[in-house]
Amino acid sequence: MAIAPRPSATPTCPSSRPGISSASLSPLEARLRALRERDQAGLVPFVTAGHLGLDGTVPLLEALARGGACAIELGIPFSDPLADGPAIQRTSEIALARGAGVAHALEAAAAFRKQSDTPIVFMTYANPVLAYGATRFAADAAGAGVSGVIVSDLPPEERRDVWDALGASGLDPILLVAPTTSEARRAELARRSRGFVYCLSRTGITGDRRAFSDELVAIVASVRAVTDVPVGVGFGVSDAERAASVARIADAVIVGAALCERVEKARASGLSAALHEAERFVSELSQAAARARKS
Repeated sequence: MAIAPRPSATPTCPSSRPGISSASLSPLEARLRALRERDQAGLVPFVTAGHLGLDGTVPLLEALARGGACAIELGIPFSDPLADGPAIQRTSEIALARGAGVAHALEAAAAFRKQSDTPIVFMTYANPVLAYGATRFAADAAGAGVSGVIVSDLPPEERRDVWDALGASGLDPILLVAPTTSEARRAELARRSRGFVYCLSRTGITGDRRAFSDELVAIVASVRAVTDVPVGVGFGVSDAERAASVARIADAVIVGAALCERVEKARASGLSAALHEAERFVSELSQAAARARKS
């Protein structure tokens, strides 16, 4: 599905952080802003820590970086991922059975970031953070070189200890905006977000291939009207055509379920095959996203 017309990718509002310097930005936000200044969008793929085994997570992250990911969303496996469809749920089940959890995600992120400048975002739910301890989680994530955190089932008004801990450790809180979010609420979430504002392309769960919301262009424009923080769009990005469509209106194109499906299918042929497929698919989509605004 093509998305048109394309609004300007340049924010129409004053800076939401007057006087901010590039040195105070996270590696994630700095990279997305730099891409936006070049009139480009970047690809942010999602994978689950431990899906390819405890020894496979770092090689998987490396494959995504080689494929052109501008940042990587690393999911912490969880037994009850409410927002995720069958493909991502399956990766969590496999990872949990192999002993992966918060500790493994932290170890993998730290090992990867020692050798790569590609920013890492943790995607998680509230329970793993609370079970680990919010202050400890934030400190350890920052120590591992993580740039931002998505706590998908925790509104910013709830569990202030979690959000305060993330902020105190310098981690970007990345908040979700859905098509059903009211305009006033959307503005509030956008102002609180750092790194990028995560706009959902439609309602439902990950992996649903329905068309993007008819209001997506207007939603992205309304977010840009209240913040200059980059905007990412995810849910339903399943191929190069959809990646290009999203890249025409957003700064970050987020792909999860479609990538997880391909990696899981290739896993039957071994780790090398899964890594090759991950790199190939991410390369295809990242190139489509990079070319989109020039077409």
